Amino acid sequence: MTQPPDPAEAGRRRALAALLFLIVLVIGGVWLADALRRESEREDCLASGRRDCAVVRSEP
Repeated sequence: MTQPPDPAEAGRRRALAALLFLIVLVIGGVWLADALRRESEREDCLASGRRDCAVVRSEP
């Protein structure tokens, strides 16, 4: 005989899914804000007439 699904368990699953969605949304928002900030800085550099606006990344 099967037991009916526990409503509390379903609520916990929904809450966990919502929490994971919010975490992904926040991480995506932080990444997007950082990418837009870097692009804005690069455009400001180019608009000032400079030609060395590429980010120089040094290898460790």
